[in-house]
Amino acid sequence: MATTDPLPLPDFVHWPIFPFVGDMRVREVLPRRDMEYPREGEPGGTPCRACAAPDSDYLWVDDDWRVRAPDVPSGAPVLVFLETRDHVDLDTLDDDHAAAMGRMIVRLERAIQGVGDIARVHVNRWGDGGSHFHLWFYGRPFGDPQMFGFCLPLWAMTLPPTPEDDWNRNLAVIADELSKNGGRATR
Repeated sequence: MATTDPLPLPDFVHWPIFPFVGDMRVREVLPRRDMEYPREGEPGGTPCRACAAPDSDYLWVDDDWRVRAPDVPSGAPVLVFLETRDHVDLDTLDDDHAAAMGRMIVRLERAIQGVGDIARVHVNRWGDGGSHFHLWFYGRPFGDPQMFGFCLPLWAMTLPPTPEDDWNRNLAVIADELSKNGGRATR
């Protein structure tokens, strides 16, 4: 619902973990639409890139899951995505794949911790851009005073990218750690 009065800024803009300072304002609140735009991989949307991608685009694969990194390094030392091999979304996972997802989350967290100097692994799910199920995994560097909670993705997009050599080493560690318990590293 559109409003003529600007909304107040939330308190978190003053938290020390929030990456931005200065004059800010809340965007105009747009009215709701009577439809959703089609996501990638849905009828009316663009074709699903995950379905078309070969295993060589991934760090690690098995019969049900694949792990990939973004095309360019992040400001966080680790950013990877866990995807289903099949074109399903969270609400259409069968019980076996839902249980396997829980095991994969833990397994991938442990692999990311294997990189070293990672204090926490943040797991996020956004599904507004693509209909192929995927989770985001961010490794928060040990001792970082600001890459906390929901601000970590903002910092990861704002900070300079992790140097290529470090980034590639981190991804190789993750692939190797995952392959110790099945599947195969593709890097």
